[in-house]
Amino acid sequence: MTSLFYSEPEFVIALHKLIIFVNPNDLQIFKEITLPDDLTKCGEGKFVISQTEDEGDEDSKQQQQGNLNKESPIIQHVKLSNNSQMLAVATSGQKALLLYKLRPEHGKLMCIRSLTRACSGLVFSKNGKRLLVTDKTGDCYEYDCEDMEAKPKLLLGHLSIVYDVLWSADEKYIITCDRDDKIRVSHYPNTHDIHGYCLGHKEFVSALGFLNNDILISVSGDKSLRLWDFKESKELKKLDLPAPGLKFSLRLLGADKYQLAVLLYQPNKCVALYEIHRSHEEWKFSDCQLSSFPDIIGFNLCFAGERLYVAGAVNQRLSLQVDANSPSAPKYWLQMVEDQFKDFEWQPEDKSSWFKKKYDNVSDYLERKQRRIEEKKN
Repeated sequence: MTSLFYSEPEFVIALHKLIIFVNPNDLQIFKEITLPDDLTKCGEGKFVISQTEDEGDEDSKQQQQGNLNKESPIIQHVKLSNNSQMLAVATSGQKALLLYKLRPEHGKLMCIRSLTRACSGLVFSKNGKRLLVTDKTGDCYEYDCEDMEAKPKLLLGHLSIVYDVLWSADEKYIITCDRDDKIRVSHYPNTHDIHGYCLGHKEFVSALGFLNNDILISVSGDKSLRLWDFKESKELKKLDLPAPGLKFSLRLLGADKYQLAVLLYQPNKCVALYEIHRSHEEWKFSDCQLSSFPDIIGFNLCFAGERLYVAGAVNQRLSLQVDANSPSAPKYWLQMVEDQFKDFEWQPEDKSSWFKKKYDNVSDYLERKQRRIEEKKN
């Protein structure tokens, strides 16, 4: 899985075993982090077999040790703390959580914690001292980022995979979304007390974010984007999308005014662009503008300054492109980034399995594309 995000002045790109921190305005690479080939034999940091407060048995230890004896680790999710001092990396293959200290150190591995199950989402607390980790069985754990040997706490659970997790600005609530079309708002730290649900989506909810401290935004496989007053469990606005939504990125344009980019589950015209603004207490959306990326299957997107970047795969290699409506990237910049990952084969996850009823408008496109390539060879 590829991670793509911007924390000024650093644009962060992660894929396979490599994380790079680059300047989006020139060819400077600030730093690089490469995963160890075998986490159990890593000389840096401290390795911890992590049991929760409820998982002290020998079977759990053996299961986690078995996970670490599998194939080498591959980056699954990456998250940067708000103060840009800590970086969390969750891996598949050898399932683990790695914590790096970025400042004043230059990417020092502080700790490796084994995971029982594959991670599906990460988010730091505001001060970077705690980390929420969700997994593919629907559980959400809290990890201490200061006491590296502290046992993780099981905070809450869903009945299906959790795709995204947020902490509210005041950290009184944890917000999670899942494959079963639910958005759950839980009190924190008393997470057994469910504050409410934001209900209305008919398919998986793939991504969450905030417009401000009170307004939640969500995108879903039901071809909709919705705004919520999450404290009141109230839907404020529904926007119909041209195709199922996978991810989104926001760029602040002014007071209560944003540019919104939504990654769609469809080939070619895979990005929908909108402007959002508030007028007389009501949020309004501009008409949709579709952006075309004909050569890639988009998997992630991110605003960095005024530029919108889209990451995808071409011939099982990373392709990074800038939206045609954005200012162009510096000369050779995109090629420089792609060259960093040229040795890593990569195939985006098949999202058709996320839907309740199998929905696939990408596989046919890929088959037709392959036939065209073979016809040209002949």
